[in-house]
Amino acid sequence: MKVKKAPMPLFQKIIYIASAIFMIIAFIYLGTKEYNTPIRNLTDQESFTKEFGITTDNIYDYKTASEILEIMNTGTGVIFFAFPENIWSHTYADLLNDVAKYYGLDAIYYYNFSDDRSVNNSYYENIVDQLSAYLPVLDNEVQNLYAPTMIMVKNGEIIAYDDETSITHGDISVDDYWTREKQESKRVEFGVYFEKFLEDDNEA
Repeated sequence: MKVKKAPMPLFQKIIYIASAIFMIIAFIYLGTKEYNTPIRNLTDQESFTKEFGITTDNIYDYKTASEILEIMNTGTGVIFFAFPENIWSHTYADLLNDVAKYYGLDAIYYYNFSDDRSVNNSYYENIVDQLSAYLPVLDNEVQNLYAPTMIMVKNGEIIAYDDETSITHGDISVDDYWTREKQESKRVEFGVYFEKFLEDDNEA
């Protein structure tokens, strides 16, 4: 005698149908996925935004220690010494970028000196030596570079140096220090530096 097979429960049919749909979608995805698509590297501007939290419309150009030394010895440019872990560098970088763009600069050369300072390698020592006339001397009579620091170099000669907030005293916060009035004052100060930096170009 033939036993009549019980019909498949509705919930089981739904599971089978859903599984079949999932398998079809998976085959389509795996068949069209580009496994060898390279990961897009960030531009210097995107990297700086990611690290310092300022606009992507910035002109920061990452440089190595050797490239910075070459500029300091024979080149021309605005150099920004900083590193993202230093919270005082963020607002400073934003203000410097605003004024530099206003004056039509194409690039601010950025050098993260944190690692080189930690091991005190020859590149860092040479940079400190060239800035020795400007760097603060602490109680231990040792000179170091602190963040943020900005210099302007013209044909291998330092014509401007600024390290406001590189060494702060007391418990004041970044926001409390950089009031609207203080920021405007700093923009004016940067403007004076840039006028000097560009004066020969303007006369040409």
